[in-house]
Amino acid sequence: MNASISFPFYPPSSALYLPLTVISLEDWALVTLDGPDIVKYLQSQLTIDITALSAKQHVLCGHCDANGKLWSTLRLFHRGDGFAYIARCSVLDNQLKAIKKYSVFSKVIITANHDAILLGVAGFKARIALESIFNILPNIQNQVVQDGNTTILQFSTPSEHFLLVTTVSIAKKLITALAHQAKFNNSCQWLTLNIEAGYPIIDIANSLKLMPQATNLQALHGISFSKGCYIGQEMITRTQFRGGANTRSLFWLEGHASRTPKQSEDLELQCGEEWRRIGTVLAASTLSNGMLWIQVVMNNNIDKNSKLRVRADTTSQLKIKPLPYN
Repeated sequence: MNASISFPFYPPSSALYLPLTVISLEDWALVTLDGPDIVKYLQSQLTIDITALSAKQHVLCGHCDANGKLWSTLRLFHRGDGFAYIARCSVLDNQLKAIKKYSVFSKVIITANHDAILLGVAGFKARIALESIFNILPNIQNQVVQDGNTTILQFSTPSEHFLLVTTVSIAKKLITALAHQAKFNNSCQWLTLNIEAGYPIIDIANSLKLMPQATNLQALHGISFSKGCYIGQEMITRTQFRGGANTRSLFWLEGHASRTPKQSEDLELQCGEEWRRIGTVLAASTLSNGMLWIQVVMNNNIDKNSKLRVRADTTSQLKIKPLPYN
C-alpha cells in the first residue's frame, strides 16, 4: 500500500500573497536511483552532465527519446549514496519504462518510491516555521540537505519555498506542529508556484511532443551541450546550434477567461479581425483572486504585446508576463 497525504483543494495564490502553506504533492512522485554504475548510466540518459551535479544542488533536467522529445522533466538531486528525482505522476509509468530500458546491462536499481511523503512548505516565513522542526535547512549555496530521514530542497524562485521528502511519521509531526499557523492545500498550489517560476510541467498529454529547448530547459541550466552522447543528444544539439531550428519557447500568460484550459490545448492569437490557433498549453491555474495563469509553448518570435485568449472564449483576455529568467 502506498503512503500518501493529501489536503483539500483551495484556490491557489501567487507567491507574493501566499500565507504560510503546507502543500501535499500528490501529483508528483519520487524515484530513487542506486548502484555502482548509476552515474555512468544517468549520463547516457539525461540532458545534464551528471558528473557536474554536486551534492549541494538540485536541477531540473530532461529525459528524452531518440528523437530528442521529452518524456518528462525531472527534478534531480543526490540522495544517500545515489540519486533521486521528482516527476509528475501522470507520466511516471511511461517514463520509468523508458529510463529502465537498458538498465539490464548495468549495475543500477531504479525504483518508484511509494513509501516517501512529498510535502511543500511555502509562503510567509516558511523558513522560520521549518527552523522549529528541523535541525538544518538548505539555502541558496547549499540547496539540498539531509536531516535524519528527511531530504529538504530549497527553491529561491518565485520566493523561498521548500520541498520535503520524508516519512509518514515526520510528516504528521510537521502537520501537527504547524496546524495553528499554516494553511493546507493540495498540489494545485505547488503547480501554481512552478508556473510563476517558469519551471516546465510535462504531463502525459504533452509527453513526447516537445524538444527540451521549447520548454526553456537550456535557460534553467538543464541541458549540457558539451558532455557527450545521451539519448536524443544529436537532435537536441542540432536544434540548439542550427540557425532557426529552435522556433518555440515557454511563456507565462496572465488574464481571465470563463474556463481554465486543459493541457495540450491550443490558444488563440488575434490577427487583425481574425483569431488563429497558437501554442500548446502545458499547465494552467485559476488563482484565488480570479486571475488565470497559463504555461504555454508558443513561437518564440511572438510580439510580447500580442492579444491572446482561451480558445473560442470571446470574454477571455490574456497577456504575456515576463519570466524570472532570460
